[in-house]
This record gives sequence, structure tokens and C-alpha cells, in this order.
Amino acid sequence: RGRGRGRDQNGGGGSHNPMFSRLGAESDSYQGAAGSGAAFTDTSMVGYTGGPVQVSIKGWGGGTEASLTRFLDTKTGQPVNIKSINYRGDIMYVLVPSMDIAQELLKLSGIRYAGDKLLFQLKIPQVRFGSGESTGRDTQVGSSGSESVTIKDRLINLLQTRADMQGSSLDLSSLAQDNIIKSIGADPLRDGKVFKAILVIAAQIYPGLVTISFADNGLRSLKPMVDLGVHFPGLRNLSLMNNMISDFRELDCLSSAGSTAPLSQLAELIMIGNPARETELAQPSGGLSYVDKVHQRFPTVSMLDMNPVMPRAQPGLPTEVSSVGAAVRQLPFPTEQSFVENQGIGDMATAFLAGFFGLYDGNRSGLADIYDQAAQFSLMVDTSHPTNTFAQTKAQSQKHVDLSVYIRISRNLTRVKSHIKRTSALIVGRDAIIQTITQLPATQHPVQDAQRFSFDAWQAEVPGAHGAPQTLAILVIHGEFTEPQSQNTISFDRVFALAPSPPGSPAASLGSPCVIVNDQLTLRRYNGFHSWLAMPADPPAATSGSLAPEQQEMARALQEQTGLNAEWTLKCLENYGWNYQLALSEFPQIRGTLPPEAFQ
Repeated sequence: RGRGRGRDQNGGGGSHNPMFSRLGAESDSYQGAAGSGAAFTDTSMVGYTGGPVQVSIKGWGGGTEASLTRFLDTKTGQPVNIKSINYRGDIMYVLVPSMDIAQELLKLSGIRYAGDKLLFQLKIPQVRFGSGESTGRDTQVGSSGSESVTIKDRLINLLQTRADMQGSSLDLSSLAQDNIIKSIGADPLRDGKVFKAILVIAAQIYPGLVTISFADNGLRSLKPMVDLGVHFPGLRNLSLMNNMISDFRELDCLSSAGSTAPLSQLAELIMIGNPARETELAQPSGGLSYVDKVHQRFPTVSMLDMNPVMPRAQPGLPTEVSSVGAAVRQLPFPTEQSFVENQGIGDMATAFLAGFFGLYDGNRSGLADIYDQAAQFSLMVDTSHPTNTFAQTKAQSQKHVDLSVYIRISRNLTRVKSHIKRTSALIVGRDAIIQTITQLPATQHPVQDAQRFSFDAWQAEVPGAHGAPQTLAILVIHGEFTEPQSQNTISFDRVFALAPSPPGSPAASLGSPCVIVNDQLTLRRYNGFHSWLAMPADPPAATSGSLAPEQQEMARALQEQTGLNAEWTLKCLENYGWNYQLALSEFPQIRGTLPPEAFQ
């Protein structure tokens, strides 16, 4: 392969390196056929008296300074030894030690690098740069021929070299070492205005950012980032690795505890290398208390320091974060028909369920550490049709619900269709359980709607591994979930046998109060949630004084609109959680399924 005609596209760069934008391309013209291997030189070398030579490079923007330097060293067969790098627009100017090296670079014109063709040109006399222009590893100072470049232009250059190609990720680590930051005489460690200006400009250029890293900046305070949630409300991943944050209260300015625009979508946080984290982890209950302090501020975090943890809320749902207890108690699982033996087991069950469904819907492999090593999992599928009239209507409106993927691992069905292959009956062991549940269809549990769930929780003594009694928590939950791909809604019952998380165990480190010993899941076609709503045995008339005034008004209005009698009016409103608009909008779909006696 000839050096001038090489087709190598692997020279550094690639999809993770930013594409440098055209911020005022210089007027120099590049002549000659790209890829021909011709030397793109000035027509005269008058003025060259020996010593370092300046070469301009066009087409490098898909890579970085470091990757381009390695690429040139490899292709010329010798160290290029670049002495300085400067920029004007999208053109890089490098100073090399001798004319021999410059000529070797010229021979590479047209070679492919990071998805583009490199074009080289000798600059005799050298292009001079003022102190205000963007620079690379060194800065050449001179007023002759310099152009006016604003600080904003240089910060735009900075962002374009640090954002990914999709504009979704931004690396703002080690800013004090960045030559562009040095060129404007800024000190990010002492001047918070630098971060504020960068974030304002970044929000204009990359409004869709979901990942930002502030690693290795020596930060003691996060106040310069107080508007992070204003600029990037959808931010999901934040790295504060290797800074000097010594107090967890510094995080308050990014949470609802101290910000009117908290990071309510945050799913991943990295705090490794900060004194606050290391001090907390050194405490006797360091793992749990560390996770607690993070979740007090960011309850939606499910990945902490690159390890999965159990979130206390799902992104986008309102959650009180003033205390752990508030975050737990606000969850929607308890309903009027639930039985909870005592407050302690109720709090534990609520915390467990919040984290479990958050991970089950978003990251099932993250559940591995909360299943006991010898845990058991079983699944039963009830294929009968729902008996409730309102649920029948919803079930009939759905597409055909394909339950075969669940039936394959069902243990309770004694007879299945011949074309469905059953692979197992009882799933035993943590690894086998995770492998099984990750193959099931994706789900979304509507935990924001309290009336769609009910759970019972109590303690029970069972024989332990060596005959000694062991106290477990038994948790039974009834509810529903939607399969996002098919948009089908399926009812379920789930029974958990839970043991306390041993101190120092992976489950405790994740923030889980317990580990799963047994998990039994039962699925059925959608059957509604009416069975655990408070329904009177003998429904009163719609105008009965036993109803609140607003309920009487709703019942009266619904009767007039639908023609239902008093009993069925109340059934309809109860079934839809006394949501008048929902009951009225759903009525046309269920009208044909109601018996004649439902009407006046």
C-alpha cells in the first residue's frame, strides 16, 4: 500500500470523537487532486531560512490531537515531534522541527483519517496567531495577521472537541488542563463563571445532552452547576468522579432540596474519589447510609458508582426527598384493602417493591444481587377469560395476547398446546432466574396509579437450612403491567418470601432491605382492579346521603349521560376510581357488554 494512497480509516478518531465545526474557514485554497499523493505546497518557498516549518492540515476534524499525532507518526515511519498546534476555523496548523518532516507530511495528502481525507500545505511564511485565537498544545503569540476571536468562539471550539457525534454526551473533565481554557486565562477551580458560561453555550448547541462528566476538576462546591437542571432537564447520567466534594449537602443544589429545577430524571451518578463518599463508606453501615444519602437527593438513581442500586422512585414521578421515610411512604402500593402486619414490615415491603419494580422494568440484570444464591422462581399462566364486565371490555379491545412465551416456563399447567415447548418447571439459583426473567417481554408497571395495586405483608417462621427457625417476610402483591411493544395489559399476582439482607452483602450495598428467597409469579388476562376497591355490599342510591356531595353530583351526572341505574352507576364510578371523565369516556366501549338490568 503506497503511503500517499493509503485507505486506512482507523487512525484514531472514530464515532466517539467530535466533528469540529466550520467556524469561519480560512481563505487558503487547497489545490490538486485529493488522494493523488501530490504535495500540496505553496508555489514558492521564498523566505524559508531553515528551522521549524509550519504545515496546515485540513480534514482532521473527526479525530483528536493525540490520535492524529499517533497516526502521523505511524504513517511517516518516524516521530513527527509536533512543537505547537494552532487553529483557525476548521484548519489545524502544526509546527514541525524540519523541512524533511514537513515534506513527509505533504506526501500523505489525500490519505483517509477518521472518515475524511487529510490535506497538507506548507505555510511559508508562517501564519501568525494572536493570543486571542484558539490554540492547541502551545500558543504562538503575534499581532501580525491575527483575527478577532471571541471567548464564546473559543468555548464553542472547546465543546465541539468534547461532545460526541450525536450531541448527547459531553466530557468536561480536567478543564484546567485544557489548552483552550488556558488560552483565555481562565481558572475553573477559582472562577465559577467558567462552568456557568460553558453550560449556557452547551445548552444552545446540544440541548439534548443526557450525559455530562465533571470528573477530575478539583471541585469543592457544585454551586456553579446550580442551573444544570434548567439547561438539561432530561439529564440521566452525571459523573463527579475524583473531585474534592466533602459534604453531601453540596448535592442539594442539583436536587429538589435546593433547586427549583432538580435532576428528576437522573439514573446514574458517579461519586468515586470524593471525600464525602470515602468518609461515608468507612462507617460501620457505610454502604447502606451512602446509598440513602444519595437517594434522599436523587431517588431515581439506579446506577451508583457503576454498580446497580435499587431506586426509590421512577424518573418523571413526583417524589418527596426531605427524608428516606417520606420517599418510601409516598409510593402508591398501599390501598384500603391491603393487610400489613405492622409498620416496620410495611416500610420494608414498600421500599423493596419500589426498587424491585424500578429495576424489573428498566434493568432486570441489576436484580441479580437481591436474589439469594439458592432462590427459587416459578411462573403460572391463567389462560381463562376475565369474569368482570368492565375488565372484559378492556381485554376485548386489546390485540391477541400471546402468552406462549410465559407458558414455556410455566410450572402449574399440566397440559399445554403441542406447538409450545416447555423448557422447565422450577427455576432454581440466582443466575438461572436472571437469565430467565431477562428473556421475558419488557414491562411497565403503572406504579404512579395507587388504585391499580394492592399488597399484603406479614412475617412467618419457617425451618431454616439447619433446622433452626428462620423468620421471613411474606409479601403478596396484586396489580397489572403493560408490555410496551404490544401495548397489551396483563394482570398479575406475585408472592415473595424475603429474608433480611446480611450486613455487607451485595444486596445491602445496593440499598435493598432484603433478599428474595422465593418468587412466585402468576399471570392472567387483564381482570381489572375492582376486586380490592371498597365496594358497598348493597349500593345506595346515587343521591344517598352516604356519599360525599361531589360524589353525589358525579353519580347524578353519569346517570343522566348513560341511562344506568343507581347500582350500576356506582359500580362504574368505583371501577374507574371515581374519575368521572374516565368513566364517561369508557362507557361507549362497554355499553354493549352490560346486562339489561344495568339500565333504568
